[in-house]
Amino acid sequence: MEMEMAPKRSSEKVEEMKAKVSEVQGVMRQNIEMVMDRGEKIEVLVGKAEDLQKEAGVYRENGRAIQRKMWWKDMKIKITVIGILLLILVLIIWTSVCGGFNCSN
Repeated sequence: MEMEMAPKRSSEKVEEMKAKVSEVQGVMRQNIEMVMDRGEKIEVLVGKAEDLQKEAGVYRENGRAIQRKMWWKDMKIKITVIGILLLILVLIIWTSVCGGFNCSN
Protein backbone atom coordinates (compact mmCIF):
# COMPACT_ATOMS: atom_id res chain seq x y z
CA MET A 1 0.00 0.00 0.00
CA GLU A 2 2.86 2.35 0.67
CA MET A 3 4.16 1.79 -2.84
CA GLU A 4 0.90 2.98 -4.33
CA MET A 5 1.00 6.12 -2.15
CA ALA A 6 4.51 7.07 -3.25
CA PRO A 7 3.59 7.49 -6.94
CA LYS A 8 0.50 9.44 -6.00
CA ARG A 9 2.50 11.80 -3.86
CA SER A 10 5.08 12.41 -6.57
CA SER A 11 2.39 12.82 -9.21
CA GLU A 12 0.56 15.24 -6.90
CA LYS A 13 3.78 17.19 -6.45
CA VAL A 14 4.29 17.26 -10.20
CA GLU A 15 0.73 18.52 -10.69
CA GLU A 16 1.28 21.17 -8.00
CA MET A 17 4.48 22.26 -9.71
CA LYS A 18 2.74 22.38 -13.08
CA ALA A 19 -0.03 24.50 -11.56
CA LYS A 20 2.53 26.88 -10.01
CA VAL A 21 4.45 27.09 -13.29
CA SER A 22 1.21 27.79 -15.13
CA GLU A 23 0.34 30.50 -12.60
CA VAL A 24 3.79 32.07 -12.94
CA GLN A 25 3.45 31.97 -16.73
CA GLY A 26 0.11 33.77 -16.48
CA VAL A 27 1.59 36.46 -14.25
CA MET A 28 4.56 36.86 -16.60
CA ARG A 29 2.24 37.20 -19.60
CA GLN A 30 0.27 39.89 -17.78
CA ASN A 31 3.51 41.70 -16.89
CA ILE A 32 4.71 41.55 -20.48
CA GLU A 33 1.37 42.90 -21.72
CA MET A 34 1.57 45.74 -19.18
CA VAL A 35 5.11 46.59 -20.32
CA MET A 36 3.97 46.59 -23.95
CA ASP A 37 1.03 48.87 -23.06
CA ARG A 38 3.40 51.23 -21.24
CA GLY A 39 5.66 51.27 -24.28
CA GLU A 40 2.71 52.23 -26.48
CA LYS A 41 1.65 54.90 -23.98
CA ILE A 42 5.17 56.29 -23.90
CA GLU A 43 5.19 56.45 -27.70
CA VAL A 44 1.90 58.34 -27.61
CA LEU A 45 3.29 60.74 -25.00
CA VAL A 46 6.43 61.30 -27.07
CA GLY A 47 4.26 62.09 -30.09
CA LYS A 48 2.17 64.52 -28.08
CA ALA A 49 5.30 66.18 -26.70
CA GLU A 50 6.67 66.64 -30.21
CA ASP A 51 3.34 68.13 -31.35
CA LEU A 52 3.34 70.51 -28.38
CA GLN A 53 6.89 71.58 -29.19
CA LYS A 54 5.90 72.35 -32.79
CA GLU A 55 2.84 74.27 -31.63
CA ALA A 56 4.99 76.22 -29.16
CA GLY A 57 7.28 77.25 -32.03
CA VAL A 58 4.32 78.43 -34.09
CA TYR A 59 2.93 80.29 -31.07
CA ARG A 60 6.31 81.97 -30.51
CA GLU A 61 6.53 83.04 -34.16
CA ASN A 62 2.97 84.41 -34.10
CA GLY A 63 3.72 86.25 -30.87
CA ARG A 64 6.79 87.89 -32.40
CA ALA A 65 4.84 88.89 -35.52
CA ILE A 66 2.11 90.47 -33.41
CA GLN A 67 4.72 92.21 -31.27
CA ARG A 68 6.36 93.71 -34.38
CA LYS A 69 2.98 94.75 -35.76
CA MET A 70 2.02 96.46 -32.49
CA TRP A 71 5.43 98.18 -32.32
CA TRP A 72 4.92 99.66 -35.79
CA LYS A 73 1.40 100.74 -34.88
CA ASP A 74 2.74 102.42 -31.74
CA MET A 75 5.49 104.13 -33.75
CA LYS A 76 2.96 105.43 -36.30
CA ILE A 77 0.91 106.95 -33.49
CA LYS A 78 4.00 108.54 -31.93
CA ILE A 79 5.13 109.96 -35.30
CA THR A 80 1.63 111.33 -35.93
CA VAL A 81 1.48 112.98 -32.49
CA ILE A 82 4.98 114.46 -32.93
CA GLY A 83 4.00 115.73 -36.39
CA ILE A 84 0.86 117.40 -35.05
CA LEU A 85 2.84 118.98 -32.17
CA LEU A 86 5.46 120.28 -34.62
CA LEU A 87 2.70 121.73 -36.84
CA ILE A 88 1.16 123.45 -33.82
CA LEU A 89 4.59 124.77 -32.80
CA VAL A 90 5.23 126.09 -36.32
CA LEU A 91 1.81 127.82 -36.30
CA ILE A 92 2.52 129.36 -32.89
CA ILE A 93 5.93 130.63 -34.05
CA TRP A 94 4.42 131.89 -37.32
CA THR A 95 1.67 133.82 -35.55
CA SER A 96 4.18 135.22 -33.04
CA VAL A 97 6.58 136.41 -35.71
CA CYS A 98 3.98 137.75 -38.14
CA GLY A 99 1.52 139.04 -35.58
CA GLY A 100 -1.27 136.84 -36.88
CA PHE A 101 -2.01 134.82 -39.98
CA ASN A 102 -1.47 137.81 -42.31
CA CYS A 103 2.23 137.89 -42.76
CA SER A 104 3.16 140.42 -45.41
CA ASN A 105 6.64 141.80 -45.59
